[in-house]
Amino acid sequence: MAQRASQNLPPAYQALSSDTARMRWLMKAINDSLDADQLRPVYDWSRIGLAMAESNGVDTMKGIFNFFIAKAFTYKFQRPDSAVIYYKKVLPYFPDKMRKYNVFSIRELMDRYCEMGNKDSSFRYLDTLKAFIDTMPDTSPKKISLSTNIATVYQWLGMYKSAIRSYYVAINGNRKNGNLKGLGMALANLGELYNESEDLPKAIAYSREALDYLADVNMPFMNTAANLAGYYTAAEKFDSALFYLEQSEKVAMKLDDSAQIYTNRYLRAGIYTGQKKFDAARVILTENVARLHPEDNWFSLCQTYLSLGALDTSLHAYKPAKESLVRALAMARHNQHSGLIILALSNLSDVSARLKDYKGAYEYQQELLLRKDSLANEKTKVSLADMEVNYQTQQKEEQIRLLQQDNDIKNLQLQSNRRRLVIYFLIFAMVSIVLGIVFYQRNLRNKIKTEKIKSELETKVLRLQMNPHFVFNSLNSIENFIMRNEKRPAIDYLNKFARLIRMILDSSQSEVVPIEKDMEALQLYIDLEQLRFAHKFSYKATIDPALLRGDYRAPALLIQPYVENAIVHGLANSDEDGLYLAVTATLEDDKIKYVIQDNGVGREKSKEYNLKNKPYHRSMGLAITEDRIQLFNNEKEGAVMITDLYHADRSAGGTKVEITLKVV
Repeated sequence: MAQRASQNLPPAYQALSSDTARMRWLMKAINDSLDADQLRPVYDWSRIGLAMAESNGVDTMKGIFNFFIAKAFTYKFQRPDSAVIYYKKVLPYFPDKMRKYNVFSIRELMDRYCEMGNKDSSFRYLDTLKAFIDTMPDTSPKKISLSTNIATVYQWLGMYKSAIRSYYVAINGNRKNGNLKGLGMALANLGELYNESEDLPKAIAYSREALDYLADVNMPFMNTAANLAGYYTAAEKFDSALFYLEQSEKVAMKLDDSAQIYTNRYLRAGIYTGQKKFDAARVILTENVARLHPEDNWFSLCQTYLSLGALDTSLHAYKPAKESLVRALAMARHNQHSGLIILALSNLSDVSARLKDYKGAYEYQQELLLRKDSLANEKTKVSLADMEVNYQTQQKEEQIRLLQQDNDIKNLQLQSNRRRLVIYFLIFAMVSIVLGIVFYQRNLRNKIKTEKIKSELETKVLRLQMNPHFVFNSLNSIENFIMRNEKRPAIDYLNKFARLIRMILDSSQSEVVPIEKDMEALQLYIDLEQLRFAHKFSYKATIDPALLRGDYRAPALLIQPYVENAIVHGLANSDEDGLYLAVTATLEDDKIKYVIQDNGVGREKSKEYNLKNKPYHRSMGLAITEDRIQLFNNEKEGAVMITDLYHADRSAGGTKVEITLKVV
């Protein structure tokens, strides 16, 4: 595929004689394509460049082309989950946090996790960026650009106060630098924020100012003009809405942007409906339904069905209105879009009541209230987070101000103490109010939280059930050494056991731990078992370097019960020579695969031994661990596969366990 793609490159590329020159040509061409929003060749060209970088062992180029592949998954294929995998691959090649590709990869990881709804991971990378830009001057282009990205994430999460603060950093910095394109984009984003917070006059004012600076920037101009058309429609100023919609349509046709073309069509239908030009609106919406495909343009199609429902409701055609709204609700639910779900439920409740389907109207209304309560709970959490960010920002600004004003230190300290008292008092008052709201809504929230709490408790119970099993086996081994008066092995065993217990206690505070730390704990456990069984078997661990270099994590001590089973039941019961245990961990696309293999007696002989020597013992370790894996993967089966191994003469040759985990 790479060879065929390279044949389609222009003569300027084909004329180059060295791989180094070809990689540099590809890097520049891909950057130019990204700047011009021409995304078609980015993925294929990046794959060609990555193959050359790997064959020549050029680490810097490996990182750059991985970054470009992630860009293609982000903006061409719209696959944020795949993009995250490639952005993480970039980081080990640029360990210097000041390097462009390190910073930009962290920024993209923040944005993509936010897009996927993973707030914890998004905040983790957001905090990294904030710490990075805090020391930069306000006119630094990098600070301005990253402040805009941070503001966008705050906006996505509904933390509007923090978002506005970051947008103003970008707006003021762009004004000082004379960067009109950056200024226009920051103003346009601020307009969207005010629209989300239901302040239409400010949304319109900032968006109109943004258009003045975006006249020569096609895609942002097109999107901002379309936004203005929507804002004016909501304000029932239809002539202004049509004026800005036509400006957006001109650019969309020029760029052949099909997604924006369909968006503009249902915006026009909304304007016609407001003007009571119902026939013209229906023609547009009917054509949209015929042309749009739910897998490629589900959002536009869902909006089209909502618009059809509103149109038929205006004409008192309630049955077709309900049919359109039911389709819209199904799409919104399938894609988990809370805003569209709430809008569809509200309209369906009204239409069902008009059709005298009071049971249906009641059910839609109940679900609507439940979702609004959930949304209110999320807003409460966001409000607390917003206050925390504002408080931290105020503290940092106060520290900077104190450092800049060295004279009259005593007066400054008095002022600082007074300000802190006021800040503490305000925060205490605000938190008290929010906590009062949270307490008042507690009964409504309990039902929504039940499943999440249940899942968290199950995970904690599983972890607590496994750790005692671990400890009792180790204490039994120490006791055996002491009883045989073997002081040196007892001391070694006790030291390693203490280190292992400390690592277990540390890791129990977290749902997941770094792969490197988890494998270190496993090594300690196996060292203990080798001492216990007098080095009866050898051990080899093979860990994929990509897992150690990247930011990959797994549940603590997840594979330990399988390793323990291999040692205690497979190897310990064998009298053969050359016994071994092998553990491998590899990264395969978006999965982590573990393989535990031994050449012990196998499962059948192990069962016979246990029935003879431990007839009343029933081990729960493996069942509990498989439950942990299923909970972590959010899958009911398929993550663990156990294979019996045989020699050429069909005698038992050991056991192989394969475990597959999702990437975190």
